[in-house]
This record gives sequence, structure tokens and C-alpha cells, in this order.
Amino acid sequence: MKPRLVPIVALLAALAIPATAAARVRLISVTSPIGAGSYARLTASVSPSRTCSITVEYKSGPSHAAGLYPKPPVGGRVSWTWKVGTRTTPGRWPIVVSCGSAGTLHTSFVVR
Repeated sequence: MKPRLVPIVALLAALAIPATAAARVRLISVTSPIGAGSYARLTASVSPSRTCSITVEYKSGPSHAAGLYPKPPVGGRVSWTWKVGTRTTPGRWPIVVSCGSAGTLHTSFVVR
């Protein structure tokens, strides 16, 4: 291959990247810090629209709070609201939002 063809081949390869490369899940907001016994909320934008699941991990394991179930986005956004247990250990706890081909969001929140 001639050296001057390399930039053209690179450009064509970049244009051939599938549309899913633009897919993403982005954090809009998460309640933090929050006190035990309060209601937390996470909102994310999702593109393309895919059903998303959420996992909130505490010292004792994943949360089983009501409201933490898979759901589709509405208007490009998905939100969950859940009650932080009254006996939740203070600290920073991870949250993972998985939206299939739209991607995965890793974040956390602080319980005081």
C-alpha cells in the first residue's frame, strides 16, 4: 500500500464504525449524600432507547428495595427511586445501570 493511501484507508475505516459506537448511558443525577431511611433517586439518559436495570450494592450485598427493577426509558431518560434502609452502613456505595447495547453506567452515592 502506498504511504499516501494510508490516511484515506484510516478515514474510510473510521466512517465504517457502526452506529452503536454513539450509544451511551449518562448520569443526569443521583441523590448524594443521603441519610439512612431516606428516598434516593437516580436519573440517566439512554441512547438508543433500551430497557435498563439497576444494581445498588451495599456492605450486606445488592439492595432488594422496592423500585429497583428493570424499566425502559421514557423520552430518552430512565429513573429509579428507592428507600435506603434505616440500618444501612454509612459510606460510599456503588451503583451500576446496565442498558444492553446502549452501555453501562458505573457511579456511586454516599450514605451518611
